[in-house]
Amino acid sequence: MRDQVFAGTRPYSREPIQTEFLPFRIRLAVDSEDLAHAVALRSDAYGRHVPALKEAFCVPEEEDHHADAILLLAESKLDGSVLGSLRLLTNTFRPLGIEREVTLPARFQGSRLLEARRLTVRNGSQGRMVTTALSKALYEICHALEIDYVLITARRPVDLMYRAMQFDNALGEGKSIRLSDVSNLPHGLYYLPIQDADRLWRNAQCPMYSFMALTEHPDIQIDYEEIHRKFERQDLVEQERFHNSPCP
Repeated sequence: MRDQVFAGTRPYSREPIQTEFLPFRIRLAVDSEDLAHAVALRSDAYGRHVPALKEAFCVPEEEDHHADAILLLAESKLDGSVLGSLRLLTNTFRPLGIEREVTLPARFQGSRLLEARRLTVRNGSQGRMVTTALSKALYEICHALEIDYVLITARRPVDLMYRAMQFDNALGEGKSIRLSDVSNLPHGLYYLPIQDADRLWRNAQCPMYSFMALTEHPDIQIDYEEIHRKFERQDLVEQERFHNSPCP
């Protein structure tokens, strides 16, 4: 599947110099059981930081059921447990969820956007590597879909990770928004221009660049045929609207 996404072109300017096998695999969620495991982890993760959110996030959100939603999972090779997850949605068929909270700056108007939210990672020694692997999958998916900008929201200190990855604050330095779906807590809104990402990382000597560009990871196993079906077929969204419409 990776050959199909890159079609002979990698989203990096440097060739890989090594191969690394991970103690987990990154894949797409494929059924309700996968979603249930991701939601359970989400509830625990958010509940650790904000106890009130544990119950709020104990069931799937509306966005989890969108026909064009992609849920990335990090799945342990040892026991099959879910170690991390991340939800992706584009503005191909509808405005992004974040647009319910804030009017996006003019630079994003008319652009192909992808919103990555609900990053959750299980506590433990593998947490940082899981986060980095999910970030690599996110970037490669954005490149495959010809996304202009990826948008994320983050609180301190998680925002420092995104700043290290050369994300900029879309609202202006130091500015934040209060998100109604996260107990009105202040979050920064950060963006990365996908076509410039490789150059930005190299210029900044980003510590993650070796993992991202110089290392092949066979355990990042993304079904790009499914990705394209979800994000590029209008009939999926029309079917969803019909399914969710009230009966006459």
